[in-house]
Amino acid sequence: MNLMLIIDDNVEFRTMVSDYFTDLGFTVEIANDGREGLAKARTIRPDIILCDVMMPDMGGIEVIRGLQAEDETRGIPVLVITGTFFDKNMSELFRQESNCREFMSKTVELSYLQKKVEALTSRK
Repeated sequence: MNLMLIIDDNVEFRTMVSDYFTDLGFTVEIANDGREGLAKARTIRPDIILCDVMMPDMGGIEVIRGLQAEDETRGIPVLVITGTFFDKNMSELFRQESNCREFMSKTVELSYLQKKVEALTSRK
């Protein structure tokens, strides 16, 4: 069974995604912000992380860089999902990070997100 960590301060979005992937057989953990997400990632070592960009206290880019800084979390693939304006420059900034595998809008179809997640979690 695959373990997913969702790091997002938007309750509605993370609940919707959590319910969707739980129904598919994933075990889903939730973090309300970047700092909590980084701590949980170190503890549970998920197979994949879905991370928001703009969060209070610690944003998505800091989370990704924090994950890369540690051996145990460096290889965890991260899908960055943003609700903010989809800026090409922001996308390029995230894509420079080796553990960022995808940068997409929160308006993404869940079936598309599922395909991306399944492709990344089947590689382990």
